[in-house]
Amino acid sequence: MKASTHSIRMFSIPLANLPMFFSRSLMLSAAFLGLCTGPLWGQSGSDTSSAPAEPAVKISDPDIPIDQLEIMVKPMTRAELEREADAWFSLLRAKGGQIARARLGVKRVISDQETTAAATVAEDAAAIPDSGDTSVDSGVAAQEAAQQEAAEQQMAEEKQTLLEDVNVLQEQRTALTDRLEVVLDSLERKGGEAEEYRSYITAVSGIELDTTDVQSAWSGFVGWLLSKEGGQRWAWNLARFILIVLVTSLVAKVIAGSVNWLLDRKVKLSQLAERLIANSIKNVVFVIGFAVALTALEIDITPIVAAIGATGLVVGLALQGTLSNFASGLMILINRPFDVGNVVTAGGITGTVDKMNLISTTFRTFDNQTIHVPNNSIWNNVITNITANENRRVDMEFGIGYGDDFEKAEQIILEVVKSHDLVLDDPAPVVVTHALADSSVNIVCRPWAKTSDWWQVKTDITRAVKQRFDEAGISIPFPQRDIYVHQVAAPAEKA
Repeated sequence: MKASTHSIRMFSIPLANLPMFFSRSLMLSAAFLGLCTGPLWGQSGSDTSSAPAEPAVKISDPDIPIDQLEIMVKPMTRAELEREADAWFSLLRAKGGQIARARLGVKRVISDQETTAAATVAEDAAAIPDSGDTSVDSGVAAQEAAQQEAAEQQMAEEKQTLLEDVNVLQEQRTALTDRLEVVLDSLERKGGEAEEYRSYITAVSGIELDTTDVQSAWSGFVGWLLSKEGGQRWAWNLARFILIVLVTSLVAKVIAGSVNWLLDRKVKLSQLAERLIANSIKNVVFVIGFAVALTALEIDITPIVAAIGATGLVVGLALQGTLSNFASGLMILINRPFDVGNVVTAGGITGTVDKMNLISTTFRTFDNQTIHVPNNSIWNNVITNITANENRRVDMEFGIGYGDDFEKAEQIILEVVKSHDLVLDDPAPVVVTHALADSSVNIVCRPWAKTSDWWQVKTDITRAVKQRFDEAGISIPFPQRDIYVHQVAAPAEKA
């Protein structure tokens, strides 16, 4: 009975506290119900699209690695990136304020040093005693000099500390700038505006050297040179740039050599086409590698590419002649009227084809001149390939006098032709009386020879025929003019 009474007393509630009791009971019930049904509600909420989005997680940690930051900003929306950009911008602006205050401190110390130095000079000038004046207290002067030296030492230490702080703050500012650039790049890719941020970055970036103070300038330069975000960073970037350029050059040469080998053995193109294709691929690979190397120097090539695209039309209009040469070069490569090493008459030039690109063709004349002819001038005119075929006919014509035996002359010429080692037996040489000219009987001689022997056969036969004609007494007519002089008697004088 006592226990029951005690139990009733424990749960007895005054009427005045009844509303508070009910409110607390409802709160406890709701908490218990939420604890029991929370997983169910969480599961159902994950399947619906009406659940409220979680707020963006701030990633503006100055020490976050850049590679991790690039991963974290990738899935973020434009609005989230704008908030992150503002957060990073605030950090960068605050860091700029710290640098400005440190620089002002350096300026103040420099000003104090100059003031102290000027005062010292004035005191020294005023303290110079006249000759014979011994009233100067050397002890007081020494004490003042010691105090002044201590003050100067303190200012020098304060100045050095401030300069070191400036170097550290500049390194931290560079790190913040790099991370803000990552956020801005992602923001621009998703349609955001970042021009204002980039303008600020350009305005505050870099190092500032106070050339009016040698110590400040030297400390700033050495601090930048030794900092991770300054000299060490750019030394590594420069090493990467040189390495990428060298590797790209090597890879481009290897690829060009492989393409040239493949075209020569599998496709069987002309040497001009093979060289041009291989060189074009080599240049393309090198340009791509050089662009990658520029990114190692932290140079954004996107504006460069955009500028090239924007000026493409203007450049095209200005280079109409060059584009015409380019098209003519393609037509020459497709039709292959000549190849490297051929002797060609084209564009008013006769010579050996040395090399060709899409703009011009280089000839080497027989007197060893190097001539560059635009491809447009070659393609729009007659092209004569003198050495395109393996064999070539040597055309010669000899004239004899009307009083000479032309059959004997034909026999002499035929003997000379057949006795030459470089004359081909097939096709057989032709020696025949061809024409009765005004002052000579013309005999044509047409032997065949290798194209490479053409010039030697022509000169050898001409020389040998002249010698045999002289031995046989056969004359070779040449133009001559007879002049008749008539002397007319002077008329007689009249008386």
